[in-house]
Amino acid sequence: MCLTDDVARYYAARAQAYDASAGYVDALAERLREPIKERFREALMGRDVLEIACGTGYWTEVIAMAARSVLATDIDPGMIALARSRLSSIGNVRCQIADAYTLNGVQGYFTAAFSHWWWSHVPKSRVKEFLRVLHGKLVPGALVVFADQLPYEWPDRRCDAEGNSLERRTVGDGRSWEIVKNFPTEKEITGHLAGLGVGTSYREYPESGYWALTYNTEDKR
Repeated sequence: MCLTDDVARYYAARAQAYDASAGYVDALAERLREPIKERFREALMGRDVLEIACGTGYWTEVIAMAARSVLATDIDPGMIALARSRLSSIGNVRCQIADAYTLNGVQGYFTAAFSHWWWSHVPKSRVKEFLRVLHGKLVPGALVVFADQLPYEWPDRRCDAEGNSLERRTVGDGRSWEIVKNFPTEKEITGHLAGLGVGTSYREYPESGYWALTYNTEDKR
């Protein structure tokens, strides 16, 4: 079983229903998310941002309001098509199909990176690999912003031999996959960043059920 392939397959199957299932069309949830959005906009103000796993472009639209430019990437053509449709009238955004573990075809160097609900899907053995690839597309000293979910209850979850948390996810037509859904601690996260990032700031927001991480890539010029 390839853990990363199953994550991609699951989200490809869920693409058309993703916004509704994630609560992105719920008016009350929208109001509650506004402080989160404002934190991201403030952090990425005036930056040229490389976004990883943009999905339908919901968070791309949020950060584009403050960023100088955004390149939104996702491995799934269906997700990218939805993102392009959502973002078609926003002049400072481009969308591109790209694998987060290689970023092949991504041109240029960016002053920031952003990803929402992606770190949890990276197998523990591939976090360093992913970060090194990502940092290779960023200028020295670039800002990196991650946000993901705090632990929650799930009826069908297990751990594999590597220590990854795997959740059984099912879509409307009955197909299901076991996908990586890790809940790293602050200690684990800072351990992964050893030698790769500086100025790390980690905060938890229990009222919103998520954690946020910012740091800068090392400037080794």
